[in-house]
Amino acid sequence: MHMRFPVMFAALALALAACASAGQPAPPVEPTRVGPAFAGASGPQAAAQPQTDWWKALNDPVLDRLVERSLGANRDLLAAEADVKRARALAKVEGWSLLPFGGVNASAGRQRQAGFDIEDNFVGVGGQVSWEADVFGRLRAGGAAASADALSLDEARRGVMATIAAQTASTYADLRGAQDRLVAAGANAQIQEDTLRLTEGLRAGGRATPLDVMRARAQLETTLAALPTFESEIDGDVAALDVLAAGLPADLTAALRGSGSPPRPPAQIGVGAPDDLLRRRPDVRQAEARVQAAAARVRGARVDWWPRLTLTGVASVVAPGLSSLGNRQNLSFNLGPQIDWPALDFRRNALRLEAAKAGFEGEFLRYDKAVLAAVRDVEASLSALDASQRSQARLEAAVDAAQRAAQVARVRYREGVDPFFNVLDAERILAQAQDSLAAARTRSTVSYVRLGQALGAGWSDRNPLEIASR
Repeated sequence: MHMRFPVMFAALALALAACASAGQPAPPVEPTRVGPAFAGASGPQAAAQPQTDWWKALNDPVLDRLVERSLGANRDLLAAEADVKRARALAKVEGWSLLPFGGVNASAGRQRQAGFDIEDNFVGVGGQVSWEADVFGRLRAGGAAASADALSLDEARRGVMATIAAQTASTYADLRGAQDRLVAAGANAQIQEDTLRLTEGLRAGGRATPLDVMRARAQLETTLAALPTFESEIDGDVAALDVLAAGLPADLTAALRGSGSPPRPPAQIGVGAPDDLLRRRPDVRQAEARVQAAAARVRGARVDWWPRLTLTGVASVVAPGLSSLGNRQNLSFNLGPQIDWPALDFRRNALRLEAAKAGFEGEFLRYDKAVLAAVRDVEASLSALDASQRSQARLEAAVDAAQRAAQVARVRYREGVDPFFNVLDAERILAQAQDSLAAARTRSTVSYVRLGQALGAGWSDRNPLEIASR
């Protein structure tokens, strides 16, 4: 009969453990289902996967160096790597809670027992070991939650990598775009200065009026006024790149200061399928890891108010001196199981479980939103890239026509066929078209960069310190 209680307890423990493992939190809503292909993606685009280092498809060695340097030295990225290391260490701490723990102690002194006029010396050594038998999975749930938290931070690190690559490429495109607009404005200013000199010569010959000269000078000064703005944009972009890369070497700074145009996106870009996107995009993966952590916390809260079985062993030796520590009669020990059951704390534990379930629901809803936003982000980026490329093609044709019109207008004015207003108008249209084309080139490149980021590319499993050592 004396074995009846342990057998009943073991049976109850197994039954409760089975309930704990079977209970999983239910999603608050039906998960979003993605389609088989992105809207706006062609067949070849959907069939091909995106390039991880998508910026290399722009075929710009300066940009390649910039991105590689930013991924190796950016302070936000290094800080994210440190956060991952910390989270992994804390997850390992939770894992160690499944193993026995304990310690040893030693003491020495002089004592006097109450009621006896006797004093003597004592020396004591001891140790204790404790192990919680995780019958219902409370400790395992805590370890699973900590591991999922670490995974979430690791995905956040990958997201920072993708963001840093995109920010670097986007800022570089803005820089080259500002330089492109500066060159175009300088060329137009030179044309307008030639027109001003022509008008002044015609006025000296009586074939032009003072009003013509004033109009030509006003148009030239208006164009020259835009140059400092572009120069300021260039300085700001170089400074931003210096921060992203945590300092630029002199040769790279010199390459950035040289003239250039935004790199042209490739003609064909692989985007894959939406299912591939969800497995690749860091913010979706991070949201999924947070759902896993919240689910583990629900499991932990569900069994937190169930009995806890701990095996504890304590041993000590107390003797009047070091020489007698080995005597068996000085040894005392205590070894056995201990059951703790917070039965009276049921209301507080019920509220903890309610809070954990609400946390799971919130994380699941955020994950579902991340799925939907990721797909829409890719589709919007595809549309923006297509629109910018079509706009760029139109503006290239417009610039070609405006250049020919300006040349004809100057010839006809010089020959006295047309009034000077036609020259001013043709040169104004040319300046606007060239500036719009330079801006369109920038938008096209930036749209490609945003598509690369939307596709979840731009990260790898290499950490920043490994990249920086290359």
